[in-house]
Amino acid sequence: MSIIRPPAVAGTFYPADADILRSEIDGLIDAALHADAAQNTAIPKAIIVPHAGLMFSGAIAALGFATVRALKGQIKRILIIGPAHRMAFQGIALAKADGFATPLGTMRCDLLALQTALSLPQVQMLDDAHKLEHGLEIELPFIQRLFGENTDIGIVPLLVSRCSPRQVNEVIEKLWGGPETLIVISSDLSHFHDYDTARRMDGNTRKMIENFDAENIGSDDACGALPVAGMLLSARMRKMRIETLGMRNSGDVTGDKSRVVGYGAWALYEESSQPMTTPDNTEDNFAKATEDLIKAHGPAMLDLCRKSILHGLETGAPLHVSPVEISPALAVPGACFVTLKKSGQLRGCIGSIIAHTGLATDLCENAFKAAFRDPRFAGVTQDEINDDLELSISVLSPPHPFPFKSQEDLIARLTPFEDGIILSDGNRRGLFLPQVWDQLPDPGDFVAHLKRKAGLPMDYWSDTMQAQRFITRGIAGRDVTPRGFWCDA
Repeated sequence: MSIIRPPAVAGTFYPADADILRSEIDGLIDAALHADAAQNTAIPKAIIVPHAGLMFSGAIAALGFATVRALKGQIKRILIIGPAHRMAFQGIALAKADGFATPLGTMRCDLLALQTALSLPQVQMLDDAHKLEHGLEIELPFIQRLFGENTDIGIVPLLVSRCSPRQVNEVIEKLWGGPETLIVISSDLSHFHDYDTARRMDGNTRKMIENFDAENIGSDDACGALPVAGMLLSARMRKMRIETLGMRNSGDVTGDKSRVVGYGAWALYEESSQPMTTPDNTEDNFAKATEDLIKAHGPAMLDLCRKSILHGLETGAPLHVSPVEISPALAVPGACFVTLKKSGQLRGCIGSIIAHTGLATDLCENAFKAAFRDPRFAGVTQDEINDDLELSISVLSPPHPFPFKSQEDLIARLTPFEDGIILSDGNRRGLFLPQVWDQLPDPGDFVAHLKRKAGLPMDYWSDTMQAQRFITRGIAGRDVTPRGFWCDA
């Protein structure tokens, strides 16, 4: 028996009467087709459109959907990706449904694509997140009127909550497909500011989108910041072209300019499959290069750490490696942290924030320090060198400023399980690797404990506090040798 997700916002965000709904959508599309922004003959691969009620953002959404009208008969699958409004959760959520219904009928879900998405660790089945959600549903009547109410196009409805833009990007890339696949990103812009403030903020968001600035767009800028940022990562990598189709806010509709919500529409066009190599994608380059480094040299990196700790037991000093003994790739400057755990509990962790020597040397020095110089622990003994002692390596990207306006803004901008953060105020400084999210998955708790690590009260706040962000890529001994890691090779 098929499971159909019923309409949740028919009668509120859009008319529940099918004939009235058809008339409204058709009128919005017709108006968009007569707008200058809809006259481009190119057909986008993806659109970014708002998701408020039709009376507020329908005209802007129609500008986006009007650009893809020529895809009728060609597309077979539509990814619809938007933020979760009704509940918070970790990752990206699918609905347990074979189809999504509106007053115009039911659109089937592309179950094969959903299964493909579920193969990624950040994607889960979470029906409750979808039950009352409007951000995806509001786009369906546009799709039905453009491509046919009885169309066989399959939809892939994805709700995004606490994850990283790269995790969203990974899903987009996995389901990218060819000309048969369209991507719809659902997002409003700023929320509940006065009219002039909203226009200024939304103008800045427009610039970030047009400049592929996936790293700096945040939840204050767009409620769908993570889906938008994930799409921008793909657009930047694929050298796509972005066009702003239109912008407005609710004050332009209602006349009440005291507390408004912003809306915008963008089209993204494929023009080249060659990736960009600009300063804007430094983190992309680091992640790819470091993943390749670990794939090629991860076992050798772990072996250097292992040997340095064993050498430290015998001599009281870290292992020294000469350039002729290592791969040239490990002689390049790099910054790393080495972590030791015993029976799953932290046993030592020391590292470098900034690259100051060759990566191989940094690995040896930090492995020795994690074992014997972490002030929180006594030095590792010979008796502890067994399978209960786990070793892992994290290679750090260069840290970059992570601006925020308040503690609430800092917490809201954090991406659990992706962000490493350095928090400082004066001469106080604390650092958490992304692995800390495993113990502190709530961003508020993460910040509170990071302040404590910096030697500050957990409830401390100051306008002089600053943060830097970095990402890591790593490998653990158990990934290479589940047992017998400490045995001499």
